Amino acid sequence: MRQRWLRGCVLAVALTLASQSLAQQNGANLTPGKTPVLITADQLTYDRDLGVIVASGHVEVSQDNRVLKADTLTYNERQKTVSASGNVALVDETGTVAFADYMQVTDDLKNAIIQNIRLLMTDKSRMAAATGRRNGPVDELDRAVYSPCLPCVSDPMRPPAWQLTAARAVHDNIAHTIVYHDAWMDIFGLPVFYTPYFSTPDPTVKRKSGFLMPRMATSDQLGFQVQIPYYWVINPESDLTIDPIFLTRGYPVFSGHYRQRVEDGKFEINGSVTAGDIVTTDSNGVTTTAHDQLRGHVFAKGQFDLDDNWRAGFDLNRESDIDYIRLYGFPNNFGRSLDSTVYVEGFDGRNYASARAYSFQGLRTTDVQNQTPIVAPLINYNLVSEPGPGGAYWTFDAGLMSLNRIDGTDSQRISAKLGWVLPYTAPAGDIYKLGLSVRADGYFVNDVLPGSNNPSPTGPTENGFAGRIFPQLTFDWRYPFVRRSPGISQVFEPIFSASIATNGGNNSLIPNEDSLDFQFDETNLFSADRFTGLDLVDNGQRINYGFKYSIYGDGGGHSSLLLGQSYQFNTDNAFVAGAGQNTQLSNIVGALDISPSSALDLLYRFQIQAAPFSFLRQEFGLHVNVGPVDAGIDYAFLNGSINDGSTLGTQQEFNAFARFKINDNWSVQIDGRRDLESGTTLQYGGGVTWQNDCMSLSLLGSRSNYSTDQIEPDTRFLFLISLKNVGVSNLPL
Repeated sequence: MRQRWLRGCVLAVALTLASQSLAQQNGANLTPGKTPVLITADQLTYDRDLGVIVASGHVEVSQDNRVLKADTLTYNERQKTVSASGNVALVDETGTVAFADYMQVTDDLKNAIIQNIRLLMTDKSRMAAATGRRNGPVDELDRAVYSPCLPCVSDPMRPPAWQLTAARAVHDNIAHTIVYHDAWMDIFGLPVFYTPYFSTPDPTVKRKSGFLMPRMATSDQLGFQVQIPYYWVINPESDLTIDPIFLTRGYPVFSGHYRQRVEDGKFEINGSVTAGDIVTTDSNGVTTTAHDQLRGHVFAKGQFDLDDNWRAGFDLNRESDIDYIRLYGFPNNFGRSLDSTVYVEGFDGRNYASARAYSFQGLRTTDVQNQTPIVAPLINYNLVSEPGPGGAYWTFDAGLMSLNRIDGTDSQRISAKLGWVLPYTAPAGDIYKLGLSVRADGYFVNDVLPGSNNPSPTGPTENGFAGRIFPQLTFDWRYPFVRRSPGISQVFEPIFSASIATNGGNNSLIPNEDSLDFQFDETNLFSADRFTGLDLVDNGQRINYGFKYSIYGDGGGHSSLLLGQSYQFNTDNAFVAGAGQNTQLSNIVGALDISPSSALDLLYRFQIQAAPFSFLRQEFGLHVNVGPVDAGIDYAFLNGSINDGSTLGTQQEFNAFARFKINDNWSVQIDGRRDLESGTTLQYGGGVTWQNDCMSLSLLGSRSNYSTDQIEPDTRFLFLISLKNVGVSNLPL
């Protein structure tokens, strides 16, 4: 109470004396628009003759968003300066804190002279200097040291992982830059790099133009590589990263990444260009080399809101030749083809409509681009009505597709489907669903070889119209039984479904374009239509049966097993051949999912031929994340007799990765991929990383045994260095 009362008195006296003195000197009140300075302290003395106020004990001076704290403070009214000593701390409007032994500051706290200054910035970065001067928004530091690293807990005097030492440093709080003159970069206390001039943004800046950290790599085929990115902030809505790659075995690769945010959306373009030799082998095995050809790639995507219900976008992906992206190490998550699309789509309650156009670039040596389809347009409309009496609802689906090739089969399709669904939950807890639908499809086709899926048939082809009307009745039933035990809940759920439809519908004149990639598994076992597209219909009469057993832990873990089978009453059915069975009784499909906690996740999916007993497909995935270990294993086996759209025959592959965190700083990683069918190790590699709160060093190596006309087995090493607050740009717009 006494201290609070004393500070209140001191504040009132200080403000009164300061205002009286200024009024006597200026003949008026305080300057209009000038924010008053507030002073609190435990003790205050005032020399009226000299115009000096001395405050001591928990002194605090504040104006606007700037605060000065000290043990002792002297305010000279005539010189309008404040001298502070003893545990001096100055907090500015950005949140940066300056500590010093002695500080002399102007009365508006904008200019200062400081001895033995230490700066703590908003991101915990630190600066220190023998002397410092603040002139308005500019801080000038002599014999300065900067480091974003936190001090070592066990030995605070140990040199940080990295720091900059400079004869002079200038911090511009308006431009938000720090410029170092005659600077050395010290790593682990050793000077390793000198520059007469070095500039970085201060911690308040999220996006700033400048060079980013370089990347270095070696490759058997490309030689030594250096990538030097430059980040350019064009304006608040756009930026450009220019990151050329310089090679010792080849021409430079000029690449860049442009990003733009517009009023109702955003888009970005990522691409590269270079010159090089393109090697190709024709169907007769003759190899030709085209020298110094223009090569490159472009990835572009964007999305724009047209109004509250409609949006449009594009996703375009192309490369000059099928080995370019892999050869130069650009990211490729596209699989066997580069897909491009433009689209517009709308959402309104339970309604959805879309119009799209697709083109594809095959990445396999057997792909022929003239035989690759162009789909434009692909129009779809879907409607689900509001529930009516008894919860029943209507569905309506309509579509239009035009598929064309430069050389091969063309197909135009119009489709409509009307459905009615009645769900019901019985008092005993069993769940029913009855569905009735009728679908009509009309086709106009060119150059079709009946009964063949070859996109470029060589035999006698046909043109003309084809159509079908396909009614279907479906029924689903499941009865979950729940048992509660301490800590867990068990659910056993028998499942049954049936489908009744006409036996026909798969006209040999209708080409199968969108249902080639077919796989019978637990995800579509109980579906009314098990095909991925509309060109094939799941006709005939069948029943599906199985069960699902699940365990749920109170802590969030879960495990489940699903097992099921299908029986087809008719034999004239496209599904029979696609499922790989010789009888009307389908293979057994199932999945085992075990995830008792976030530390373990196991998924095993399979397809079993019952007679004779054999595995036709197995997929196994295990991910373990326990303490310092993060590891995963994936195994896949596919019997070549399954008609899933693949022409690769029997496949068996294994890949694994593991990351081990040795301590807070060191970690290692390994990975590999092996084709078990051929006994070939496709790829393997590893690396070591050291990192702390402000620095990361990584050395990675990999060996690839893939080979094509242009790519040879290759060994690569990559060195990455990352320094906090230096060369960082990849932030969202």
